Amino acid sequence: MEFIYIAIIAGLLLLAFLLYKELRRTNKARITWRILASIIAVGCFVLLIVPIKYETNVQQNADEIILLTAGTNPDSVAKLKEKKYTLPFVDLKKVKATTINDLSYFLKSNPTIHKLKIYGYGLNATELKNLKGYQIGFHASAKPTGIIAANWLTRLKSSETLIVQGTYQNMGNETVKLLLKGFGKAVDSITIGAKTNKSFSFKTSPKHIGNAVYELIALHKKDTLSKEPVPVQVGDQEPMKVLILASFPDFEYKFLKNWLYENHYPLAFRSQISKNKYASDFLNMDSLNLNQINTSSLKKFDMLIIDEDELAALNSNERASIDIMVKNGMGLLIRVASTKPSTPLSALFARYESPVLKGKTLNLMLTENRFKFNPLPLEQTLFLKTNQNDLPLITDATGKTLVNSNIKGYGKVLISTVSSTYNWLLSGKKTDYATYWSKLLANAARKKNDSQSVNILPQFPAVHQKTRIIADLAASEKLPILKIDQVKLSPRQNMELPFQWDAFYWPQKTGWVDLQVNQNIEPLYIYRKTDWQALKNQQMLNDTQQFVKNSANVNNKSQVNNVVIEEEISIWWFFAGFLISAAFLWYESRILAT
Repeated sequence: MEFIYIAIIAGLLLLAFLLYKELRRTNKARITWRILASIIAVGCFVLLIVPIKYETNVQQNADEIILLTAGTNPDSVAKLKEKKYTLPFVDLKKVKATTINDLSYFLKSNPTIHKLKIYGYGLNATELKNLKGYQIGFHASAKPTGIIAANWLTRLKSSETLIVQGTYQNMGNETVKLLLKGFGKAVDSITIGAKTNKSFSFKTSPKHIGNAVYELIALHKKDTLSKEPVPVQVGDQEPMKVLILASFPDFEYKFLKNWLYENHYPLAFRSQISKNKYASDFLNMDSLNLNQINTSSLKKFDMLIIDEDELAALNSNERASIDIMVKNGMGLLIRVASTKPSTPLSALFARYESPVLKGKTLNLMLTENRFKFNPLPLEQTLFLKTNQNDLPLITDATGKTLVNSNIKGYGKVLISTVSSTYNWLLSGKKTDYATYWSKLLANAARKKNDSQSVNILPQFPAVHQKTRIIADLAASEKLPILKIDQVKLSPRQNMELPFQWDAFYWPQKTGWVDLQVNQNIEPLYIYRKTDWQALKNQQMLNDTQQFVKNSANVNNKSQVNNVVIEEEISIWWFFAGFLISAAFLWYESRILAT
């Protein structure tokens, strides 16, 4: 039995009991008024539980609907008498609207609709695709407060730095503190002033191997405004094989050799002790003959580090072998110390000298993410010129380039004028040293072609929301095995790109889950629906505004029709009636009847 009938029956039983008590009462004075008050009190009490609805006609364009989306201000639509619609999961309290489960299906089922008035933050890119050809009027809500852009690498190697970058939009009147927290302590923070947008870039070196979740926390004094998860997976460093050819074993080579060994890089080190005589060390790898450099020996390495004097000392056949292997993908890093190049490979980059103030330290910076290193006690005078085909990697505080790179065939050539990075280790700045050499090695080393790659849409897959998994299987066009936590998915093949497959999944729990693609298993983080809400709202706002701007809205004459909508009588009227009737019954029995 429905609740409405239970309420009515209970009300009738209560009324019958009250009337029985009134009729049995000895004092018959004001009995008519008491019976009437009892009927009104019980009737109003039932109507507080069971609202009265009625239909009314309003004037509305026959080809237009009002669509309320997330972020709609109830006060801004309260005076709109037209019939309103909303989408699932949009919580609009005190606003009566008809829910549309599928906007695309609704519009196709109502071909007379050609216009939409959208209120709130708007729609996402997928939903907007279904509105091509419609005339859109967008009434945007105020910009959201919070992190509206964020990016970081979710997969890192143990020697890499976690860099979390983005923008915080503070629409409030108070200053906000934003901090990156990991393993129970804050590792970096900034302050955002009121009514401002500010970019942030947090950096930390993960000390763990495996999965972890950092947090971006926004604070106003002691109040937590938001707490956004930053999941990161840290893996062991891949075995990148490095060959070092040194004209003499200086301190830079000595410390670099030790660092590569401690970080488990397979390393071959050859230094010249006299003409055509060499000393060789093999760390984390088997020994081989390095007396003669050729393509056969170079094939065993992903990267070659060499100083310009040693490069010039090699014979023409050895330099030709290096050139061939670089074109085939091997990385090459050349250390230079003079303004005049001595080999064709090192002549790819022009150099110049610039005097510096005596005693001035060298402040280096990564050009990619503006990461600033601690100062080096060096008086640097040698710098590199750059052109449009170069990609500078390391500059000083004034923007002069010290490490430059260029593509050569399938490989990459790097040249460096920095001579003594080992000073970071001597002064205890191990993170700077590791960041510097990890960046150079990652940029120069031979790129390994992954047999498969996986992309997840959207950026923040959330529980109980549609998630698309795209797998590129370059080595095979066979039907792949796709599973999430042992739930087998049904992939479909891209007809234009037969090596690409995708599948849809609705996550059932938050946190880390195992995504299996054939024999490979990798972790995937599932967010809560409320995570990164400000970013999602800003993205919808931007997408909808851009869509409306690009749409060719044509003002067509609309026919105004009577539209039947359902209204509800305010419960406050029934509450007032119940209160007055109950007060009269109490007053009559306590005061007048005595």
